[in-house]
Amino acid sequence: MHMINNSLRRIRCLADANPDEPMQECVIQYEPKKAIRSRIGLIVRTYLRNVDCVRDVHKTLMTLILRATLEVLAVEAWCPELRSAVDRLATQYEHKVSFASLAFLSSPDASAETHLAPLLTKYFEYLQMDWKDLVSRCELERMLRTVLDSDLRHFFKTSVFHSVGHILDECRRERESLDNIALPPPWVEGVFGMAAAGGEDTKGNVDAAIQQYVSDQDLVKQSLRDMRREVITVNGQVLPAAHSHMQLAEHLGEILNSLSHKSPRKQLGRKKSSRRRQSLYTSDFGLELESDFSGSESEASLISKIDVGLVDVLARRLLISASRTGTGDAYFIVRDLFGGEEVEVVPHHSPHGKMNQGTIEIIVNFNQVIIKCHNKFDIFPKPIVSDSDALIQFHTTTTEVIALQQTRDASHLKEKQTELTGWRTLAIRPAYYERVHLH
Repeated sequence: MHMINNSLRRIRCLADANPDEPMQECVIQYEPKKAIRSRIGLIVRTYLRNVDCVRDVHKTLMTLILRATLEVLAVEAWCPELRSAVDRLATQYEHKVSFASLAFLSSPDASAETHLAPLLTKYFEYLQMDWKDLVSRCELERMLRTVLDSDLRHFFKTSVFHSVGHILDECRRERESLDNIALPPPWVEGVFGMAAAGGEDTKGNVDAAIQQYVSDQDLVKQSLRDMRREVITVNGQVLPAAHSHMQLAEHLGEILNSLSHKSPRKQLGRKKSSRRRQSLYTSDFGLELESDFSGSESEASLISKIDVGLVDVLARRLLISASRTGTGDAYFIVRDLFGGEEVEVVPHHSPHGKMNQGTIEIIVNFNQVIIKCHNKFDIFPKPIVSDSDALIQFHTTTTEVIALQQTRDASHLKEKQTELTGWRTLAIRPAYYERVHLH
């Protein structure tokens, strides 16, 4: 961690020294050949000081090179691709140094200079060429390590499933864990990190972090495009497509305003046997989801207190939710747990060939707003052919709860900042399958 902090400080100093240049993300970009040679020399000297016998070669090299990699890429976790690359490097060096020692061709010091330094040079050239992709993979690995229980992850990644029934049984056994995967806010590494530590400015820091996150115009544009492929409902009413952040907020405000002006008596008379209206997508996704909107007079009057500020909060959260559906956290987690060398996880496609990006459901009730993002993912055997059937399908629901509170004069509702602000819960379940008895 100390090396990473040093790396990040170096990046900031370089950015401050060149304010007109775009902010870069990785130390390795700034390393000239001379600096790379110095770094390689340091690794070689440290290696020679720490290796006592042949059996320590591989372990020591892996540790030194991976730590150096974390520093130059300014990441907190190495991805499997990096670990494999370093493992190959260490194995190559082991073979060369073992042969040299057996043949009495060179001493350990000479072998390190002759064989290890060139291997390290090629490795750092690889880092300089592919750093963008590697940083992205490392960040994904960090996320997966953060949100997934290590035992759960190890079990699903190493298990060999013999049938669909076997998968269903194991998912049923691990249902509690698969239903409650906690996802941190997407801005958690920014200002929210300071806010999480506590203090009087917690609310301001979270607000600033959210606004900064959604100020990325590329993110907003992509989110709006994604949202046009979604079916989005607000207490059962379909949200019209929006072409801008402002238009999205206007549509949300119009629907909430229409809900507050509906006749409570008419709403209650629709179905007296139940005070809760079932979600439009419950049966499709097989999850126990219900809307908490009862249509009572007290709730309708409460909705009428939603002001422009809260509508803007909902619009920003919806943009964030839309940007993470389809290919967001849910996909990467399902792929990590249930993908593998022989199978591929892909977002579900409809019979017409259009990708089903999922459905976003917004539920406004007495003291909270709930945003649910539903997705389906199919698992196919490799290689995927056009007319092949999925081995199994998984349904996911990502849920965010926005707490509400009344202003001091009780005239409006606003978001209530808590320690769980921005956190989401991911539930993963296999689709329901009927057992067919063959005679």
